[in-house]
Amino acid sequence: MPATFTVHIAGDSTAAIFPASDGRVGWAAVFQQFFTTGVTVDDAARSGRSTKSYIDEGWWKALKATIHAGDYVFIEFAHNDEKSDDPTLYTDPATTFRTNLKLFISDTRAAGGIPILNTPTSRAQFSGTKIVQTHGAYPAAVIAVGQETQTPVIDLTEKTRIWLESIGPTAAPAYYAPNDMTHTNAKGAPVIAKLVVQGIRELALPLEQRLVP
Repeated sequence: MPATFTVHIAGDSTAAIFPASDGRVGWAAVFQQFFTTGVTVDDAARSGRSTKSYIDEGWWKALKATIHAGDYVFIEFAHNDEKSDDPTLYTDPATTFRTNLKLFISDTRAAGGIPILNTPTSRAQFSGTKIVQTHGAYPAAVIAVGQETQTPVIDLTEKTRIWLESIGPTAAPAYYAPNDMTHTNAKGAPVIAKLVVQGIRELALPLEQRLVP
């Protein structure tokens, strides 16, 4: 492991940086605090993007150019890939979504980086005390791509479901932007970031050595 390296995040609004005036705070925007010296977090997640638009608009090309040997790239999409009524965003979880994830993985490895897949965060949408599974076939597609390409996967869909069901529908809104059960606020973002940290430890990634104890 190099003395200094970067942890890049390719993703959508659930991980993105927003202006201070915005009520939304993505988990990757607060990720830096969980690492010791020598690690720089590059939050390249972009609000409103799917795997398709992230590629089509040049965001992936820009990120790819900054990957150096020993860097990590966390890849987390699906919220916007699901929008079947928008051809600029939509991908099929059985085909194009997987193809795009594989491109991110292969490009990362070609640059000497280490790809990590995240399944999408669960929305805080409850039916009684249980979370409604809103992501359809996408989480399973992420896991399948991970298995096929031997890429580590952090199952954030499941981790966030467990967390949300543990706090319940009454407490959950305090962790989210106003009238928004998809995007965390300043209170919720560190909770999700800690779940990613938990995943890093569970996978026993070398990156674990650089986590704050």
